[in-house]
Amino acid sequence: MSEESKGAEPPDDGEIDTSVLEEGSYYLSKLDLDAAAIAERFEIPRADVLRHKTRYEKKLRRGEVLEAAGDLTFWRSVKEEAEGNVKVTFVTERGFHHSWRSELEKLPSADLFAIFESCKRFLNLDPNARFLEYAPPKNYDPLAMQREVTKAVVVITAILDARKGRGRKG
Repeated sequence: MSEESKGAEPPDDGEIDTSVLEEGSYYLSKLDLDAAAIAERFEIPRADVLRHKTRYEKKLRRGEVLEAAGDLTFWRSVKEEAEGNVKVTFVTERGFHHSWRSELEKLPSADLFAIFESCKRFLNLDPNARFLEYAPPKNYDPLAMQREVTKAVVVITAILDARKGRGRKG
């Protein structure tokens, strides 16, 4: 392996690549997170966050990188998940759907319970028959769907349990 190609390898010691830190520091700051909050999420000093953000802004000005809506969307998802607003995949009689936890929390309890029961039916199907009743979503590994729907059941159960504890009828 040449010395040039060694420098191009990603770090293998568990550290985040510098370019990811720069991009993340820039976009997360655009999403109204301050440097201290970003530093906490990346587990790096606040001064490093400011340095990474400044570097990325310079790269933008020089045209080395382009600001993209897709990148902002990605970092918004990272922020949401870090704040506990997980995105789940669930199944209803109409197929598979994706939703943020915060969106599910807005649904009436009856609707949430219907989704819960649909997910439980899906999880109880014979694994070989699962996609005879439900068409698989595009670009998904069918084996991953059971894990995703199970995650949705856990989130919905938590929401319903919290409502039960508060006496909310929804």
